[in-house]
Amino acid sequence: MTPRSDDTRKDARQELKEALAKAKAKRDKVFKDTDKLREAAEAELWKTVGAELDGAYHGARTDAVEVLGVTRDYILKQTKKYS
Repeated sequence: MTPRSDDTRKDARQELKEALAKAKAKRDKVFKDTDKLREAAEAELWKTVGAELDGAYHGARTDAVEVLGVTRDYILKQTKKYS
């Protein structure tokens, strides 16, 4: 195959760069949206946990540790953070 001319090569490089930049921007937007959804889900979870544990029966926090798989200290920190 014969090599491409400089003009064709420059155009192809520019098109490739534009296509890749567009794909990267799309991916970055999806990641940003995903992070927002994740943060909203975390906030909802810990608000619910805090509401359920507030005034709950003796030993409720121990049961919450078992269900959630985290420490009592972590539950306390997260419920304070999101309430």
